[in-house]
Amino acid sequence: MAAAAPFGVQVWGDAGWKHLTGRGVTHRGPAGNRETLTRIYNFATINLDIGRAYQRDIVTLRVFDVLACGGFVLAEYSEELADLFVPGVEVAVWRGLDDLKRKLRHYLGHPDARRAIADRGHARVLRDHRLRDRVAQALQIAGIPSPAPPE
Repeated sequence: MAAAAPFGVQVWGDAGWKHLTGRGVTHRGPAGNRETLTRIYNFATINLDIGRAYQRDIVTLRVFDVLACGGFVLAEYSEELADLFVPGVEVAVWRGLDDLKRKLRHYLGHPDARRAIADRGHARVLRDHRLRDRVAQALQIAGIPSPAPPE
């Protein structure tokens, strides 16, 4: 996060993020659920997603949430992410800090490109990655029959 500070990074989250304020990051405190979080995701110029150091092989729920809200996400690249979305088409990706800075500069200067990627990512989430779709897939992997959809 500190590497992205020159780009005006604002962080919503618990007090564990507050230490970054001395490094040029604005800590906004916890984000409320529902409307507040939806507004943050939707109105942020760039929603930055950083993979967890201890779980590099997952796609965070934040990616799905941001795209479902119609926001633009710049996510750390992973093969799992590329299995779910088309990088550079439905979700912007970065690999390493130099690439992150390059992508931040690029997308901050190209709002039409941001909007096009966000729109395609939003459509993909609505088509293939709604919560009920993700739950059905998890149940299938676990060998548990999916409940019948409500009528």
